Amino acid sequence: MIYDISQELRDFTYITNVYKCIAAYNLKGHQIGRKIGDMLEIITMGGVYKCPELLRRLDTEGKLEGFTTAGHKVEFGFYNDLQHKEGLFGAVECKCVGVEETTAGKGQACLRKLHDTESFTLDFNGRWMDAQIVQTITLLSHDDHSATIRLTNSKNSDVYEIIISVDGNIKIIVDENQNILHTTPNGNMLDEIPGIIRICKTIKLDKISDGICQFSLYNCLTGPQTIEKAKQASLVAMDLRKKIDGCWGKEELSDDDRNMNFLHVICEFSHWEEKSRNVIKTCIDHNIIVPDAIVIKAFEVFEEKFGIRQMLDKISKNNYAKEADVKEAIEHVFTFFDNHIFYDIALESYVKFDYQNNKLVVTRI
Repeated sequence: MIYDISQELRDFTYITNVYKCIAAYNLKGHQIGRKIGDMLEIITMGGVYKCPELLRRLDTEGKLEGFTTAGHKVEFGFYNDLQHKEGLFGAVECKCVGVEETTAGKGQACLRKLHDTESFTLDFNGRWMDAQIVQTITLLSHDDHSATIRLTNSKNSDVYEIIISVDGNIKIIVDENQNILHTTPNGNMLDEIPGIIRICKTIKLDKISDGICQFSLYNCLTGPQTIEKAKQASLVAMDLRKKIDGCWGKEELSDDDRNMNFLHVICEFSHWEEKSRNVIKTCIDHNIIVPDAIVIKAFEVFEEKFGIRQMLDKISKNNYAKEADVKEAIEHVFTFFDNHIFYDIALESYVKFDYQNNKLVVTRI
């Protein structure tokens, strides 16, 4: 299967399907978030390992010195003389910026404390929407461990009753077609929310005490740090280019005159707003997307192969390099997508990593 990435290349930011996937694991954000980045890295390793000439020259997690004498730690560097770390001709950096959940207000402002029959509202009013939607959450009843809430909204007559346990949560969502939706506790967002998420708010039941249910409210933001990641990757590319090729800008040299290429591999691309995309397009030789569907498939393969308890430990570059079963899992993903894993933004094509004329290059598939 060759995945049609065009459905992910929108002109607006939105919350990725990868977020829907990892939400089902019900793990702390930083814990599973790191593993998305690690998965991106071992998928990238899978692409590098398919080219024996690159693999022979591969240095993993090395520190590369640029023109400024600053040391830049990148995931993958390539040397013509690997033993002496001389003749750097390519580098690959992986970047992943996930969803950030922030409290909807400072201090007590993000809390709602309800007795039975009391309610509160959430407003959804994106500039792209035809009209504001108001979601009402009413506490119907509770016991010592859970609460029953009713959901109604201003857009339609739908009414839902949901039971939330203490420490559980639901998410209220507006999709790209301005439908207002919700998830169920411990549900599967990929199934429950089939469309693209434009706005997402989380309601968490914190505690039940003295007849009062306390809820915390969170906003889900689409990668607010993308501009900083874009600046960081661009600086590394320019600093290395200046040292090796003697110029800062990629447009100053033709492909034939260039001695090195810097590849920037990213996932959850829909979190990158226009200004961040413009920065990396201007400064970096090749910006390459691993589509959401491929990252999700990789998690599904690892879960099936290793089980939820072991899969997170398996997702690492060290394990990929040493363990055959991890390589087999990644190879399964490559086979499933017919080796169409990496999509070059500028070339508008799936590509593979290659070694030509002593250079790291990407070639169309």
